[in-house]
Amino acid sequence: LPEILPCYKERFPNIDLRLVEGNSSTLASALLHGDVDLVIDMQPFKAENTETIPLCEEEILLAVPDAVLERTFPGRLEDIKEQLKQHTDLTLLRDCPFLLINKGNRVRTIADEAQMTPNVILETENIETVLGLCIKGMGITFYPRMFISGHQEFRQKMQQQSSPVSFYSLDYAKAHGILAIGYHKGHYMSQATKEFIRIAKETI
Repeated sequence: LPEILPCYKERFPNIDLRLVEGNSSTLASALLHGDVDLVIDMQPFKAENTETIPLCEEEILLAVPDAVLERTFPGRLEDIKEQLKQHTDLTLLRDCPFLLINKGNRVRTIADEAQMTPNVILETENIETVLGLCIKGMGITFYPRMFISGHQEFRQKMQQQSSPVSFYSLDYAKAHGILAIGYHKGHYMSQATKEFIRIAKETI
């Protein structure tokens, strides 16, 4: 969105945009009932009668601060990091503290289906909150690759971090997918909405 919105507002300065954040279930309901015109989420969308337009491949990564590994595995930091590079076995981290998004979000689903019961010390609706606390060394979390790649704000955050954080690909099918824009087939679509989709496809 930081890349899309400036281009869109330049083209349509008189259009008011209202951003609605929520988990996948909440956004699907809002789309179904006409409370929002578009939803950006991972395919497949939960709302019925929805047309989707693929934007790009997306991957949910495991974010692991060194401080957590040092506390959980004293003297074994490099060994554990090497194991995670070879194979991201979440059961290896069962005793580590986790920071998770609330249930109902696709990012959370990965943790819930990982054949382990994570030691959850915090649940929140805001994915930026869990990353901020992860950077401070409070716990492990899951974070979309798109939010990392090419974002100056993210790089600045990482430079100011209290604990080095490593990101690992996950060996779970649901961690890999397609990010898409969805709209309800039965609802009217304005020219401004169509232009938002076009700009999003070109930008992302």
